Amino acid sequence: MKLESVGDVIATRELDVISDRGEAQKVQVMMGRPRQLPDHTDYYCPYEIKGGGFRKVMYACGVDAFQALQLAMGTIGVELDVLNKQFGGKLRWECDAAGGLGFPSL
Repeated sequence: MKLESVGDVIATRELDVISDRGEAQKVQVMMGRPRQLPDHTDYYCPYEIKGGGFRKVMYACGVDAFQALQLAMGTIGVELDVLNKQFGGKLRWECDAAGGLGFPSL
């Protein structure tokens, strides 16, 4: 299944990529409402990460909406860790002075 958007957005978070000159470029994470998979009893939770020349719309699946949400949160954490490496470790969330991005990693 390929998604073009997350649909109904239920949560957003903004992070910054800090340049060597101290300028911030926004990276936005959006999570959509979990929905039941077409022709299946399982659920999926869509998410989008965009900014800094990057855009990805994906989803995580679970046996119910809660599991789909949990797995999406963890997958977002992994995606942001990879993106942070691509940005040379310059991705930041303003609410974590230690450099965490505010998502669990799987």
